[in-house]
Amino acid sequence: MSSEAFPVQPPLPMGSIGRMASGTWGVVFLVISESMIFAYLAFGYFYFSSQPHYGPWPPDGPPSWFYPGWETAVAFAGSLSVWWANRAVARGDRAGLLSGLAVSLLLSLGFVALQGLDWYHQPTGFATDPYSSFYYLITGFHLAHVVVGVIMFAVVLLWSGLGYFGPVRHTPVKVAKIYWYFVTIVWLIVLFTLDVTPYFGWKPYQVH
Repeated sequence: MSSEAFPVQPPLPMGSIGRMASGTWGVVFLVISESMIFAYLAFGYFYFSSQPHYGPWPPDGPPSWFYPGWETAVAFAGSLSVWWANRAVARGDRAGLLSGLAVSLLLSLGFVALQGLDWYHQPTGFATDPYSSFYYLITGFHLAHVVVGVIMFAVVLLWSGLGYFGPVRHTPVKVAKIYWYFVTIVWLIVLFTLDVTPYFGWKPYQVH
């Protein structure tokens, strides 16, 4: 293998290649298992929200779209940048790989910052009412996955800077891409659950 395709030349081949790579299958099964947890959380939210309450749901009215809107844009931009990075490394474009991963890392950090600001401006706390408990649980669980994405982008960017990847062996870059796609898709589900459905038939009266 040429040094151009794989700048670092270890004594033994590093990492599997192709669609049958163990890393690819690992992240696929991870995504499936984590999706089930989000499905359970969404089911719990919808089940509880459909029950009679001593007040409106959400108690403070439908949430603002300001921070969720920006978070959605950042999540999609991150998906685009990591797609570009994966495409660049497959073509042997090291500059495109590094720039795509760097942008993805910055965007994922931006998502964390936006979620923190969203929490800071919430009028309720972790246990103010059932809605706030569900809100912080679901968004917090998603944020934990975003933080994993931040770590993943940082490590893959470091390895890419050291020259570990090339057109033949770059499974970790593909794994990062699949994982962030998952984070983005799950965010859309979270967005629909917490920020869209409260607008469906919300009425400011108490149910006894």
